[in-house]
Amino acid sequence: MTFIDAFLQAHYEEFGLDRYGLGRQWESILLTPRFPTSRHVVALVFKSGSREPRLVVKVPRQAGDNGSVRNEAAVLRELALAAGGATTGVPEVVGLQEAGPYTVFVETALTGTPLDPRQVAEDLPRAVSAGTEFVRSLPCTRSAPENTDWYERALAAPLEALAALPGQHADTERLVERTHELLAPLRDALLPAVVEHGDLSHPNLFLKEGGGLQVVDWERSRTDGIPGHDLVFYLQYLSESNERAFSRREQLVAFEKAFGRGGWALAPLQGHLDFRGVDTALVQLLVAASWARSAATLAYRLQGETGMQAGSTAVQAALESDRDFWLWRHVVDRAA
Repeated sequence: MTFIDAFLQAHYEEFGLDRYGLGRQWESILLTPRFPTSRHVVALVFKSGSREPRLVVKVPRQAGDNGSVRNEAAVLRELALAAGGATTGVPEVVGLQEAGPYTVFVETALTGTPLDPRQVAEDLPRAVSAGTEFVRSLPCTRSAPENTDWYERALAAPLEALAALPGQHADTERLVERTHELLAPLRDALLPAVVEHGDLSHPNLFLKEGGGLQVVDWERSRTDGIPGHDLVFYLQYLSESNERAFSRREQLVAFEKAFGRGGWALAPLQGHLDFRGVDTALVQLLVAASWARSAATLAYRLQGETGMQAGSTAVQAALESDRDFWLWRHVVDRAA
Protein backbone atom coordinates (compact mmCIF):
# COMPACT_ATOMS: atom_id res chain seq x y z
CA MET A 1 0.00 0.00 0.00
CA THR A 2 1.38 3.40 -0.99
CA PHE A 3 1.42 6.53 1.17
CA ILE A 4 -1.50 7.86 -0.91
CA ASP A 5 -3.59 4.72 -0.40
CA ALA A 6 -2.90 4.65 3.33
CA PHE A 7 -3.79 8.34 3.62
CA LEU A 8 -7.11 7.88 1.83
CA GLN A 9 -7.95 4.84 3.95
CA ALA A 10 -7.24 6.80 7.12
CA HIS A 11 -9.45 9.72 6.05
CA TYR A 12 -12.15 7.80 4.18
CA GLU A 13 -14.98 8.74 6.53
CA GLU A 14 -13.71 12.26 7.25
CA PHE A 15 -13.58 13.15 3.55
CA GLY A 16 -16.77 11.27 2.70
CA LEU A 17 -15.05 9.36 -0.06
CA ASP A 18 -18.07 7.12 -0.55
CA ARG A 19 -19.68 10.10 -2.35
CA TYR A 20 -17.20 9.75 -5.18
CA GLY A 21 -18.01 6.14 -6.08
CA LEU A 22 -14.69 4.67 -5.04
CA GLY A 23 -16.01 2.04 -2.70
CA ARG A 24 -13.28 0.49 -0.59
CA GLN A 25 -11.29 -0.80 -3.55
CA TRP A 26 -9.36 1.60 -5.76
CA GLU A 27 -6.18 1.89 -7.75
CA SER A 28 -3.79 4.84 -7.60
CA ILE A 29 -1.23 5.86 -10.21
CA LEU A 30 1.61 8.24 -9.40
CA LEU A 31 2.52 10.80 -12.03
CA THR A 32 6.14 11.91 -12.34
CA PRO A 33 6.28 15.69 -12.85
CA ARG A 34 7.63 16.57 -16.31
CA PHE A 35 8.80 20.08 -15.47
CA PRO A 36 11.80 20.99 -13.29
CA THR A 37 9.74 23.70 -11.59
CA SER A 38 6.93 21.28 -10.66
CA ARG A 39 6.78 21.05 -6.89
CA HIS A 40 4.34 18.20 -6.31
CA VAL A 41 3.83 14.50 -6.65
CA VAL A 42 0.40 13.82 -8.14
CA ALA A 43 -1.67 10.66 -7.86
CA LEU A 44 -4.75 9.76 -9.91
CA VAL A 45 -7.20 7.55 -8.02
CA PHE A 46 -9.47 5.19 -9.98
CA LYS A 47 -12.36 3.05 -8.86
CA SER A 48 -11.17 -0.51 -9.30
CA GLY A 49 -11.74 -1.50 -12.93
CA SER A 50 -12.58 2.03 -14.10
CA ARG A 51 -10.66 3.88 -16.83
CA GLU A 52 -11.50 7.38 -15.60
CA PRO A 53 -10.02 8.80 -12.38
CA ARG A 54 -12.34 9.90 -9.58
CA LEU A 55 -9.87 11.80 -7.40
CA VAL A 56 -6.54 13.62 -7.64
CA VAL A 57 -4.15 13.70 -4.68
CA LYS A 58 -1.28 16.20 -4.48
CA VAL A 59 1.67 15.99 -2.09
CA PRO A 60 4.59 18.47 -2.03
CA ARG A 61 7.85 16.98 -3.23
CA GLN A 62 9.74 18.63 -0.36
CA ALA A 63 8.72 18.61 3.30
CA GLY A 64 7.22 21.92 4.39
CA ASP A 65 6.72 23.24 0.84
CA ASN A 66 2.97 23.38 1.34
CA GLY A 67 2.03 26.84 0.07
CA SER A 68 0.84 25.78 -3.40
CA VAL A 69 -1.58 23.07 -2.30
CA ARG A 70 -3.01 25.33 0.40
CA ASN A 71 -3.41 28.14 -2.11
CA GLU A 72 -5.09 25.84 -4.63
CA ALA A 73 -7.57 24.62 -2.03
CA ALA A 74 -8.33 28.17 -0.87
CA VAL A 75 -9.00 29.48 -4.40
CA LEU A 76 -11.18 26.50 -5.34
CA ARG A 77 -13.19 26.94 -2.15
CA GLU A 78 -13.70 30.62 -2.92
CA LEU A 79 -14.86 29.74 -6.42
CA ALA A 80 -17.35 27.22 -5.02
CA LEU A 81 -18.58 29.81 -2.52
CA ALA A 82 -19.04 32.42 -5.26
CA ALA A 83 -20.98 29.91 -7.36
CA GLY A 84 -23.10 28.67 -4.47
CA GLY A 85 -21.77 25.14 -4.95
CA ALA A 86 -19.74 23.17 -7.47
CA THR A 87 -18.31 25.30 -10.29
CA THR A 88 -18.55 24.10 -13.88
CA GLY A 89 -15.15 23.13 -15.26
CA VAL A 90 -13.37 23.41 -11.91
CA PRO A 91 -12.33 20.65 -9.45
CA GLU A 92 -14.12 20.29 -6.13
CA VAL A 93 -12.12 20.31 -2.91
CA VAL A 94 -12.47 16.95 -1.18
CA GLY A 95 -10.04 17.49 1.69
CA LEU A 96 -6.89 19.19 2.92
CA GLN A 97 -5.01 17.53 5.75
CA GLU A 98 -1.60 17.68 7.40
CA ALA A 99 0.47 14.51 7.33
CA GLY A 100 3.60 15.33 9.30
CA PRO A 101 5.53 18.04 7.41
CA TYR A 102 3.36 17.57 4.29
CA THR A 103 -0.03 19.08 3.48
CA VAL A 104 -1.98 16.55 1.41
CA PHE A 105 -4.63 17.93 -0.94
CA VAL A 106 -7.46 15.82 -2.38
CA GLU A 107 -9.76 17.09 -5.14
CA THR A 108 -12.14 15.64 -7.69
CA ALA A 109 -10.73 14.62 -11.06
CA LEU A 110 -11.92 16.31 -14.25
CA THR A 111 -12.19 14.29 -17.42
CA GLY A 112 -12.67 14.95 -21.10
CA THR A 113 -10.62 15.21 -24.27
CA PRO A 114 -7.23 16.84 -23.59
CA LEU A 115 -7.09 20.21 -25.37
CA ASP A 116 -3.62 19.47 -26.69
CA PRO A 117 -2.00 21.22 -29.69
CA ARG A 118 -3.48 18.71 -32.13
CA GLN A 119 -7.02 19.34 -30.85
CA VAL A 120 -6.49 23.10 -31.03
CA ALA A 121 -5.25 22.97 -34.62
CA GLU A 122 -8.22 20.81 -35.64
CA ASP A 123 -10.75 23.44 -34.54
CA LEU A 124 -9.24 26.76 -33.46
CA PRO A 125 -12.60 28.66 -33.26
CA ARG A 126 -13.98 26.01 -30.90
CA ALA A 127 -10.95 26.35 -28.66
CA VAL A 128 -11.18 30.17 -28.67
CA SER A 129 -14.86 30.04 -27.76
CA ALA A 130 -14.39 27.50 -24.96
CA GLY A 131 -11.58 29.50 -23.36
CA THR A 132 -13.19 32.92 -23.59
CA GLU A 133 -16.40 31.56 -22.06
CA PHE A 134 -14.48 29.92 -19.22
CA VAL A 135 -12.42 33.03 -18.39
CA ARG A 136 -15.58 35.14 -18.54
CA SER A 137 -17.17 32.84 -15.94
CA LEU A 138 -14.46 33.51 -13.35
CA PRO A 139 -15.78 36.04 -10.82
CA CYS A 140 -14.57 39.50 -9.90
CA THR A 141 -13.47 39.65 -6.27
CA ARG A 142 -12.98 43.40 -5.90
CA SER A 143 -14.39 46.34 -7.83
CA ALA A 144 -12.06 48.73 -9.63
CA PRO A 145 -12.49 51.60 -7.09
CA GLU A 146 -11.54 49.19 -4.28
CA ASN A 147 -8.52 47.81 -6.15
CA THR A 148 -6.23 50.81 -6.13
CA ASP A 149 -3.10 48.88 -5.07
CA TRP A 150 -3.27 46.38 -7.93
CA TYR A 151 -0.10 47.53 -9.74
CA GLU A 152 2.14 47.19 -6.70
CA ARG A 153 0.67 43.82 -5.77
CA ALA A 154 0.35 42.23 -9.21
CA LEU A 155 3.38 43.70 -11.00
CA ALA A 156 5.86 45.66 -8.91
CA ALA A 157 6.24 43.11 -6.11
CA PRO A 158 6.62 40.01 -8.37
CA LEU A 159 9.13 41.77 -10.63
CA GLU A 160 11.13 42.91 -7.61
CA ALA A 161 11.25 39.31 -6.36
CA LEU A 162 12.41 38.13 -9.78
CA ALA A 163 15.17 40.75 -9.99
CA ALA A 164 16.33 39.74 -6.50
CA LEU A 165 17.01 36.11 -7.48
CA PRO A 166 20.71 35.26 -7.16
CA GLY A 167 23.01 34.56 -10.08
CA GLN A 168 21.39 36.80 -12.68
CA HIS A 169 22.82 39.17 -15.26
CA ALA A 170 22.18 42.89 -14.97
CA ASP A 171 20.04 42.55 -18.11
CA THR A 172 17.12 41.27 -16.06
CA GLU A 173 17.20 44.31 -13.79
CA ARG A 174 17.25 46.59 -16.84
CA LEU A 175 14.35 44.66 -18.33
CA VAL A 176 12.35 45.24 -15.15
CA GLU A 177 13.10 48.97 -15.32
CA ARG A 178 12.08 49.20 -18.97
CA THR A 179 8.88 47.29 -18.19
CA HIS A 180 7.85 49.82 -15.55
CA GLU A 181 8.57 52.65 -17.98
CA LEU A 182 6.43 50.98 -20.66
CA LEU A 183 3.59 50.30 -18.24
CA ALA A 184 3.57 53.73 -16.60
CA PRO A 185 0.13 54.57 -18.12
CA LEU A 186 -1.30 51.49 -16.38
CA ARG A 187 -0.40 52.59 -12.86
CA ASP A 188 -3.51 54.75 -12.46
CA ALA A 189 -5.83 52.59 -14.54
CA LEU A 190 -8.98 51.36 -12.83
CA LEU A 191 -8.98 47.56 -12.96
CA PRO A 192 -11.16 45.16 -10.98
CA ALA A 193 -9.59 42.14 -9.27
CA VAL A 194 -10.56 38.76 -10.73
CA VAL A 195 -9.99 35.10 -9.99
CA GLU A 196 -7.06 34.02 -12.15
CA HIS A 197 -5.85 30.50 -12.97
CA GLY A 198 -2.40 31.57 -14.15
CA ASP A 199 -1.53 28.60 -16.39
CA LEU A 200 -4.24 28.04 -19.00
CA SER A 201 -2.42 25.69 -21.35
CA HIS A 202 -1.87 21.98 -22.00
CA PRO A 203 -1.87 19.68 -20.03
CA ASN A 204 -4.22 21.61 -17.73
CA LEU A 205 -7.13 21.79 -20.20
CA PHE A 206 -9.84 19.31 -21.20
CA LEU A 207 -12.92 19.62 -23.39
CA LYS A 208 -16.14 18.04 -22.24
CA GLU A 209 -18.61 16.72 -24.78
CA GLY A 210 -20.42 19.82 -25.98
CA GLY A 211 -17.29 21.98 -25.83
CA GLY A 212 -17.12 23.21 -22.22
CA LEU A 213 -13.60 23.76 -20.89
CA GLN A 214 -12.39 21.78 -17.86
CA VAL A 215 -9.38 23.29 -16.07
CA VAL A 216 -7.09 21.55 -13.57
CA ASP A 217 -3.92 22.49 -11.63
CA TRP A 218 -4.87 25.68 -9.80
CA GLU A 219 -1.66 25.90 -7.80
CA ARG A 220 -0.61 29.18 -9.53
CA SER A 221 -4.07 30.70 -9.15
CA ARG A 222 -4.96 33.84 -7.20
CA THR A 223 -8.09 35.74 -6.28
CA ASP A 224 -6.63 39.19 -7.00
CA GLY A 225 -5.62 38.75 -10.64
CA ILE A 226 -5.92 41.34 -13.39
CA PRO A 227 -8.48 41.23 -16.22
CA GLY A 228 -7.25 39.65 -19.43
CA HIS A 229 -4.19 37.90 -18.00
CA ASP A 230 -5.63 34.39 -18.27
CA LEU A 231 -6.96 35.06 -21.74
CA VAL A 232 -3.61 36.41 -23.01
CA PHE A 233 -1.87 33.29 -21.72
CA TYR A 234 -4.53 30.99 -23.21
CA LEU A 235 -4.71 32.66 -26.62
CA GLN A 236 -0.93 32.51 -26.94
CA TYR A 237 -1.09 28.78 -26.24
CA LEU A 238 -3.72 28.44 -28.96
CA SER A 239 -1.63 30.43 -31.44
CA GLU A 240 1.46 28.31 -30.78
CA SER A 241 -0.61 25.14 -31.18
CA ASN A 242 -2.25 26.34 -34.38
CA GLU A 243 1.14 27.32 -35.84
CA ARG A 244 2.92 24.18 -34.54
CA ALA A 245 5.33 26.61 -32.90
CA PHE A 246 7.64 24.69 -30.57
CA SER A 247 10.94 26.58 -30.81
CA ARG A 248 11.32 29.94 -29.08
CA ARG A 249 11.63 31.79 -32.39
CA GLU A 250 8.52 30.10 -33.75
CA GLN A 251 6.64 31.03 -30.59
CA LEU A 252 7.52 34.70 -31.08
CA VAL A 253 6.13 34.47 -34.62
CA ALA A 254 2.96 32.89 -33.22
CA PHE A 255 2.73 35.77 -30.76
CA GLU A 256 2.87 38.35 -33.55
CA LYS A 257 0.17 36.53 -35.50
CA ALA A 258 -2.07 36.58 -32.43
CA PHE A 259 -1.26 39.93 -30.78
CA GLY A 260 0.61 41.96 -33.39
CA ARG A 261 -1.04 44.56 -35.60
CA GLY A 262 -4.29 43.06 -36.85
CA GLY A 263 -3.69 39.90 -34.80
CA TRP A 264 -6.58 37.46 -34.56
CA ALA A 265 -6.45 37.29 -30.72
CA LEU A 266 -7.04 41.02 -30.21
CA ALA A 267 -10.80 40.90 -30.90
CA PRO A 268 -11.66 38.26 -28.25
CA LEU A 269 -9.29 39.92 -25.79
CA GLN A 270 -10.82 43.37 -26.31
CA GLY A 271 -14.28 41.85 -26.02
CA HIS A 272 -13.33 40.38 -22.66
CA LEU A 273 -11.87 43.67 -21.41
CA ASP A 274 -15.06 45.44 -22.42
CA PHE A 275 -17.07 42.83 -20.48
CA ARG A 276 -14.93 43.56 -17.41
CA GLY A 277 -15.42 47.31 -17.80
CA VAL A 278 -11.77 47.94 -18.73
CA ASP A 279 -10.71 50.54 -21.32
CA THR A 280 -9.90 48.50 -24.44
CA ALA A 281 -7.29 51.09 -25.44
CA LEU A 282 -5.11 49.49 -22.75
CA VAL A 283 -5.06 46.14 -24.55
CA GLN A 284 -1.40 46.15 -25.65
CA LEU A 285 -0.19 47.36 -22.26
CA LEU A 286 -2.14 44.58 -20.56
CA VAL A 287 -0.59 42.04 -22.95
CA ALA A 288 2.86 43.28 -21.91
CA ALA A 289 1.87 43.22 -18.24
CA SER A 290 0.67 39.64 -18.59
CA TRP A 291 4.02 38.33 -19.83
CA ALA A 292 5.95 40.33 -17.25
CA ARG A 293 3.78 38.85 -14.51
CA SER A 294 3.96 35.33 -15.88
CA ALA A 295 7.75 35.43 -16.20
CA ALA A 296 8.01 36.82 -12.66
CA THR A 297 6.39 33.67 -11.26
CA LEU A 298 9.77 32.00 -11.79
CA ALA A 299 10.85 33.66 -8.55
CA TYR A 300 8.39 31.39 -6.78
CA ARG A 301 8.68 28.35 -9.03
CA LEU A 302 12.47 28.15 -8.59
CA GLN A 303 12.38 28.31 -4.80
CA GLY A 304 13.94 25.23 -3.30
CA GLU A 305 15.46 24.02 -6.56
CA THR A 306 18.97 22.66 -6.20
CA GLY A 307 21.65 24.84 -7.73
CA MET A 308 19.72 28.05 -7.14
CA GLN A 309 21.98 29.35 -4.38
CA ALA A 310 23.78 32.69 -4.58
CA GLY A 311 26.46 32.80 -7.22
CA SER A 312 24.93 30.04 -9.31
CA THR A 313 24.34 30.48 -13.04
CA ALA A 314 21.30 28.19 -12.84
CA VAL A 315 18.85 31.06 -12.28
CA GLN A 316 19.89 32.91 -15.43
CA ALA A 317 19.85 29.66 -17.38
CA ALA A 318 16.31 28.97 -16.18
CA LEU A 319 15.20 32.43 -17.25
CA GLU A 320 16.81 32.20 -20.67
CA SER A 321 15.12 28.86 -21.35
CA ASP A 322 11.68 29.97 -20.16
CA ARG A 323 9.06 30.68 -22.85
CA ASP A 324 7.34 33.38 -20.78
CA PHE A 325 10.62 35.20 -20.24
CA TRP A 326 11.22 35.26 -24.01
CA LEU A 327 7.76 36.66 -24.65
CA TRP A 328 8.16 39.29 -21.94
CA ARG A 329 11.48 40.46 -23.38
CA HIS A 330 10.07 40.40 -26.91
CA VAL A 331 7.08 42.60 -25.98
CA VAL A 332 9.27 45.15 -24.20
CA ASP A 333 11.85 45.22 -27.02
CA ARG A 334 9.08 45.62 -29.58
CA ALA A 335 7.63 48.59 -27.71
CA ALA A 336 11.06 50.23 -27.59
